[in-house]
Amino acid sequence: MLLRHEIVRLVGKVAKNLGICLAFVTFFKAGCGDSAGGKSEKQAIMLQYSDSLWQEHKLITSLFRFKLDVIKDRKVEMKEVLQKLKFLEASSLNEEQESLIVKYEAVHRVYRDIVETYTNTVLRAEELFYAIKGLEKQVKAGNYGTGNDADQLIQFKKEFQSLKLKLDTLLVDAEFIEHQLSAVEPAYQSAAPKVEALLPKNEL
Repeated sequence: MLLRHEIVRLVGKVAKNLGICLAFVTFFKAGCGDSAGGKSEKQAIMLQYSDSLWQEHKLITSLFRFKLDVIKDRKVEMKEVLQKLKFLEASSLNEEQESLIVKYEAVHRVYRDIVETYTNTVLRAEELFYAIKGLEKQVKAGNYGTGNDADQLIQFKKEFQSLKLKLDTLLVDAEFIEHQLSAVEPAYQSAAPKVEALLPKNEL
């Protein structure tokens, strides 16, 4: 079963690489044409690849379901609540309340550890947005790269692959963040009001 899974994975990887190779062979043929039609075809293919970058970027930003400012505010508020809880007498808490505080602390640790990563990921997504936009603008204007068509296509291929690699890495980070925050959201919603209710009224 393991061997079969590995074979399927390798076949999929080979197919994907072949697809990319065939696409850029088409790219090269389009670039070698001297006619205006050939140039239009080259530009159309470049725009298709630019669009694939936009699609992945859109997927990444769709994973930012939780507003960064909200997560930052929660991290600060939860830290303050936890500090105030230290002044409560342990004997005044029952087993259920102690369990709620443990859950609350676990959620806070997730927020505390992920805020910097989340901030960095959002900033990288913004940088890539402008990089893709700049690439597409050059292609649409018909002045991408230097040299003949074949040289321009080689330059475009390098830039496309660089942006694609950055997007793939960013997607992994965005998926991790979304998974972490989705996992603790129910715990936050159920525990936060009950834990905050344990504080004296003048501490809220």
